[in-house]
Amino acid sequence: MSKLFRFVQNEDVLKSFEEFKDSVLLERPVVIARNGDYTLFLRRVSDNELELTTENTLKNVVIASRTYVVSDTTNELVARGTRHACQKMSELSDEDVNRRRLQIWKWYIIDWQQKYKANTEEMMEKEIAWNDDANGANQDILDMESFLHGDYLNLGNTLYLIDKYLADDEKYRDLFRKFAIEDVMEMTSEDTKDRSLAEAEQKRQTDGLNKHTYRFTVSVEASDKEHARAALLRYLAGDDRIKVQK
Repeated sequence: MSKLFRFVQNEDVLKSFEEFKDSVLLERPVVIARNGDYTLFLRRVSDNELELTTENTLKNVVIASRTYVVSDTTNELVARGTRHACQKMSELSDEDVNRRRLQIWKWYIIDWQQKYKANTEEMMEKEIAWNDDANGANQDILDMESFLHGDYLNLGNTLYLIDKYLADDEKYRDLFRKFAIEDVMEMTSEDTKDRSLAEAEQKRQTDGLNKHTYRFTVSVEASDKEHARAALLRYLAGDDRIKVQK
């Protein structure tokens, strides 16, 4: 799913308005948060009125807006409104991600259908029939979860399909290429991070408090082995009278 990037915390929005209403906000809105194609802006309507505006910056469309009269509101109310706006923005962004993933999935299905075109009738009968003994192994029909963790992560093939099915639509071809690259990179980075954390935890549990053996070579002056061992033990105990050659 898409990520929320926050620049102003909910509880600081009203304070930020008071701080910037006579400077930055006179020239431009302040970005509170971003998520995918959506941005939440803080705007100055007047000296005593602020506005929270959610926009789809890709389409340059205002999705929602809400104003607050500073003298009639509280920091808690503005913070709550900001939180709700961020939640709605995340929901909209997630819907966009799912719709675009689904569209790419459809292109994969079309290719899959072409691959099994000669066996279409046989495949349909196999899927319609019920078999209590089926264990779910070697399934030929695509499903969204296996698609996302398998074919979709093959970025080269995914970009090939986008180019193939949007060959005559440069605008949306570039949009889908950009989306697929960012989405796949995010998914693989999360998988890599989770895998690294799991491996680190497993190593920690495996190693536990295992003790390691370290060998040091020293020479101790003594008349025989027993005296040498005793001298070394006293040296290790902190007796600086013992001479040791390192």
